[in-house]
Amino acid sequence: MLKNHPKGLLVLALTNMGERFGYYTMLAILTLYMQAKFGLSSSATSLIYGTFLGLVYFLPLIGGFFADKLLGYGKAILLGTAVMFAGYLLLAAPSEANATGKAMMFVALLLIALGTGFFKGNLQVLVGNLYESNLYKAKRDVAFSIFYMFINIGAFFAPSMANSINNAFLAKDSFTYDASIATSYVALNDRVVEEADFSAAVFARHTGALTAEDSVSAIKKAKKKEGVIFPSDRSELLFKLKAAGLHQLTLSGLLRDSAALQVSRDDYALLSSRNPSDAEGKAAVRLRIENIAISNPALFGDADNPQAFAASFGQYYVANALSKSYSLAFGVACISLLISVLIFLLFKKTWKPVDKTHRQQLQEAAQTGKKDEQLVVLSPAEVKERLIALFLVFFVVIFFWMSFHQNGLCMTFFARDYTQSQISPLFNMAFSLLAIIPFIVFMYGIYLSTMGLFGGKRNAKAGIALILLGIAGLLADYFIDVKSAADAVGSVVTITPQIFQQFNPLFIILLTPLFVGLFTYLAGKSKEPSAPRKIGYGMLLAGVGFIILLVASIGLPAPADINGISDTLVSPSWLIGTYLVLTLAELFLSPMGISFVSKVAPPQYKGMMQGGWFAATAIGNLLVGVLGAFWDKLSLAAFWGVLIICCLLSALFIFSIMKRLEKSTR
Repeated sequence: MLKNHPKGLLVLALTNMGERFGYYTMLAILTLYMQAKFGLSSSATSLIYGTFLGLVYFLPLIGGFFADKLLGYGKAILLGTAVMFAGYLLLAAPSEANATGKAMMFVALLLIALGTGFFKGNLQVLVGNLYESNLYKAKRDVAFSIFYMFINIGAFFAPSMANSINNAFLAKDSFTYDASIATSYVALNDRVVEEADFSAAVFARHTGALTAEDSVSAIKKAKKKEGVIFPSDRSELLFKLKAAGLHQLTLSGLLRDSAALQVSRDDYALLSSRNPSDAEGKAAVRLRIENIAISNPALFGDADNPQAFAASFGQYYVANALSKSYSLAFGVACISLLISVLIFLLFKKTWKPVDKTHRQQLQEAAQTGKKDEQLVVLSPAEVKERLIALFLVFFVVIFFWMSFHQNGLCMTFFARDYTQSQISPLFNMAFSLLAIIPFIVFMYGIYLSTMGLFGGKRNAKAGIALILLGIAGLLADYFIDVKSAADAVGSVVTITPQIFQQFNPLFIILLTPLFVGLFTYLAGKSKEPSAPRKIGYGMLLAGVGFIILLVASIGLPAPADINGISDTLVSPSWLIGTYLVLTLAELFLSPMGISFVSKVAPPQYKGMMQGGWFAATAIGNLLVGVLGAFWDKLSLAAFWGVLIICCLLSALFIFSIMKRLEKSTR
């Protein structure tokens, strides 16, 4: 696969893979962590998340400037690694859910963003520099596809790592992951208003009359709160927390001595049933749960008092168990970053010869009187032409990243609140690494035996061996995990919201060889689309991806109309399908875009232009948070519709200026 590439490609790809593994482990749970630990609303979480992503992708512009003018690329990368490590360490440190804890989180996120600014773009400059020589120049696009795939190998394993840590930490108390507990507890604490506000809000809700000054004052006070919760809604949240708490205590064995107190998995599943014929059984289970009383204070207070029990159990489950498991997951980023920097330093010889800025190349040429093979000097007109082409492309990709990076925000909210979390053991093979990894091996065996990998030669024997190995792994997982679980009566598997984020990197790993093969074939026929044209195709596909979610959302209530999880849940297949189409869009746009920047950027601005690509991504990510603030203010159809329109308008714009972009590229 890498036989005809410089050795530095694998070193730099592994360095980036380790850093991205830690970053995406953190990112997979960041929004859930902020809401679970600090009780932040969806709007506040969205703004913090979007601002953080904006800084992560904007600061490479600053890091690229310092690398171009002062530090050089290698030193900038090492500085960024040290700063990132400090940020992850602070985020993983134990803290309280108070102002000090919030301050620690904000400082940690700022350090991570700053370190990424010095690390990310400059590492990509080194990759591009490896391909400046005539020997490797033609392999630049393939090289960046391979480099991009390694990024996503790290991203692929990250959600599963975060998921495993969550489940392992909760299992210490014999608990299991239940998204409704965190959402109900956060909603209860975030939206509670005083009794005076309740009466005024109810009065205004039913009559709309403002007859007394104290009512006017109370209503104004209530409206300042972020989401007034009415008594009926409050009672429903308390019941949900009580039912979930008693169910978790049943699972942990603390209620095993009294069958009357237990809330079994069947009881809990019945409460979530959407089948109208289950109404009578659901009512009976609900009445029993409402009448359960626990006098033992060790079991989170008196369950005869729903408010006290729900608050006590919710506090323990969310703050003491769930949020601490998130903090432990952040520590994984520290370890992966250490491994990453060790690879970078131990194999320094493979990239050090190309660690030269344009300024350093000019100085060496002046001192030695010999022109470096990679030294290119452009006229001011050529520099201007290239910069215009780059900035036009940067403008378009803003809207792609604004849409695409909803995967860590509103698509995660959709996974948590609107998507079935209990699936069959057979369906769980699509989420389990024990099944996914053999499937990847199987697919790569097919690629290797039929078309080769990344431009390499076909190898039928090795390909068949991988195919057989993949089939063996899939059969082993089926009989060990799926068949045994399916034989149990009523068996289901619970999935977490963040696990959906593994599908994007999974599809990149599976589809990158096909894209490389396709573009290599088209290039041989002189029919390969230009990089700007590929970006336009990517924008069209992104719009199609959100059309899938729009269709899935038909008939679902708006986020503002639900407390916790919606009563109507859709199949996980909708989100998986959306991730597939968005990944196709990304493969048309992102690795080819990075290669395009490396190829077109004026030599004296290499670091800054790679930073410019990320700065465009930063603006898009900032808009992720801005748009996410409307998540609980719009209907689902309106929210997805905004994303569809943005993607299609961006595609229309880039095709309208295609001739100019392609002329500048040539």
